[in-house]
Parts: sequence; C-alpha cells; structure tokens
Amino acid sequence: MQHTMVRNRQPELYSAAIITYTAAAVALLGRLIARRKTVRVLTWEDYLAMFAFFMGTGFTFISLFKMRWGLGLPIKDINMSEDLIYYHYFLDLWIDMWFYTFAIGSSKFVILGLYWRTFSLSVTRWPIRVLGAGSVCWFIVRIFLITLECQPIEKFWYPDLPGSCHIPPMVPLFASSIPHFALEVGILICPLYEISRLRIQPAQKCALGAMFGAGALVCCSALNSIVNCIKLNKMPNMDLTYDAINDQIWAVCDVNIASIATSLPFLRPTLRSLNNALRKLTNGSSTTTAKTNTMHCENNTHTLVTIGSVPRKGRSRLPIDEEGSTAELSGEVYANDKEGSYQSIPIHTLECGRSATKGHDTLQ
Repeated sequence: MQHTMVRNRQPELYSAAIITYTAAAVALLGRLIARRKTVRVLTWEDYLAMFAFFMGTGFTFISLFKMRWGLGLPIKDINMSEDLIYYHYFLDLWIDMWFYTFAIGSSKFVILGLYWRTFSLSVTRWPIRVLGAGSVCWFIVRIFLITLECQPIEKFWYPDLPGSCHIPPMVPLFASSIPHFALEVGILICPLYEISRLRIQPAQKCALGAMFGAGALVCCSALNSIVNCIKLNKMPNMDLTYDAINDQIWAVCDVNIASIATSLPFLRPTLRSLNNALRKLTNGSSTTTAKTNTMHCENNTHTLVTIGSVPRKGRSRLPIDEEGSTAELSGEVYANDKEGSYQSIPIHTLECGRSATKGHDTLQ
C-alpha cells in the first residue's frame, strides 16, 4: 500500500511565529527592566511599545489560530467545504489586518519618538518629521482600506451577501506594503548621518549603528511581503490555503521583529546586569572598581545623554532630559569640541570620570 505524503507548510509558520514572538517578549521584558534601572518612570514610548507588543501578540495568535481550519495545507487535503474554508480565511484575514495595522503603526511611532528625543536638536529633526507624517498617513490609509473594502463589511467573508466589494482582497495588503517598506528604509537610514559624525572608532560606530539597525530585518520582511504579493497575483491557479501562507509567515515576522527593534536600543543596562551576574557566578566575586564605575555611570544625573549636535545658532546649552529616556541608549556623554559644537561619545567600554578642566565631564 502506497502512502502519499501530504504537503504541509504549517511547521514553517509555527517556527516563524514562536521564535520571533519569544524574541519580542524577551526584548520587551529587557526594555522594561532597563527602564526601571535607569529612569524608574515609564514614558509614553514605553507604554506604546507595550501596546505594539500586545497587538503583535494578537496577530501572532490569529496567525497560529488560522491553522485550525487548514492554513498551510493544500485546499484539496482539507476536510472542509471550500465555501467554509473561504469564510474562515477571509474572516481571519480581516481580523488580523487590524492587529497588523496597530502593531506596525505603534512600532513606527515608538522608534520615531526615540529618534525625536535623541536627534531633535540636530538637522535630522526634519527627516524625523517627514517620516512621522508619512507614518500617520500610512496608518490612516490602512484604516480606510480595511473599513471600506466591502459594503457591508460582512460581505468580505460572506461573498453571497448582497452588496459590493470595490477593493480586491489582495489590494490592501499590496498597496500598504510599498509605503511601509519605504518608511522602514527611511527609519533605518535616518540616524546614520549623526552616527557618522561622531568622533569614535569605526568599530564603535558599527556597534552603535547596529543598535539602531534592527529595522533592517523589518525592511527584509516588508520586502518579502511585496514579493509574495506579486507572486500571488501572477499565479494562474493559486492554492489559497497553501500558497498564501508565505504572506502570513513574513507578516508575523514583520510584526514581531518590529517590536524587537523598538526595544533593542534600551537593552544595554539589562545586558550589563546580566553580564555582571554571570561573572559573579563564574568568578565568585566582582571587582570593587567595576562596581564603583558602574554605579557612577548610572547615577550621574548631571550629564546629558543624548546623541546629536546643537545648531550653532540654536541653544547655547543642551537641555537636560529629566526622564532620561536615552540614558540607557548607549551610555554616552557629551564632549565639547573646539568649534563649540557638542558630540556624544559612547562609553560602552570606557570609564566615567570627572575632569577639572573647564568643569566638563570627560572620559578617562
């Protein structure tokens, strides 16, 4: 007796969802721990990051829940009528489009809020404003596309219901993917100019760029979503439940990686504490010097810890960020150069110190 092997792509979706969601949960937990260690007060960015994660949780759950009726299997192998399959597919699609919109939109605003706190005194503030306006437009367009896709809305998953669907089901996904990709590319390259101006070693620049560069993975997932939409539209005989799973895989990666990107710049204090704990376990004790320097760096509230430069015709003094939203960003302090501008210097591997020269904080 010959047994035909059933094609099954559900394990791919399981892996993509569970791995990225677990990483997003760990990143958010690390962010909250770091914020408590540094500023002890959560800001609107932190609450918005949590909201984005919860929306991503809903999207991940819906993605896995879709497999209950056979997503990832060839439609001919599903023990269900095609009408019922199409009903489940488009109803779940309509629901997860809402979760996707709020998760991705919130993640964009969290990153842009971080950029604004960090670069608002530099020339980069104008690109941030443009990206912010573009993100608002993207969010509004997504809402309108989902809401106006069919009239009445129920016709989207009840094709026999009286009414009309002016927008094909794939258009909202494809039409929003291109501006989403463009915005993510803009968000990715936005801080590169200021990072390139820092007077630090190339290796440190790369490390600082990588801290902001988690959005590159979001760009990759968004680009793959566009490619999959094009392929699906060109397929003459598309198997809806089997071929369309590619879009679901990349979408769930997109949502969770975007959540990771919002938390990555804040993980340094948590990772540093974890590293110290591991050293205690392996070495049995830690040096007093390391403890003293760590406490001095974390408790020095008189040092502005923001990346960027002040326009020469702007403020003569840099404002103090009382909430310290970027205090844990990369452990930076400002140094005054000979031209009167301010540059931030990462102190990831350097020691904090005080210099009597001109009363400025310096590095030793």
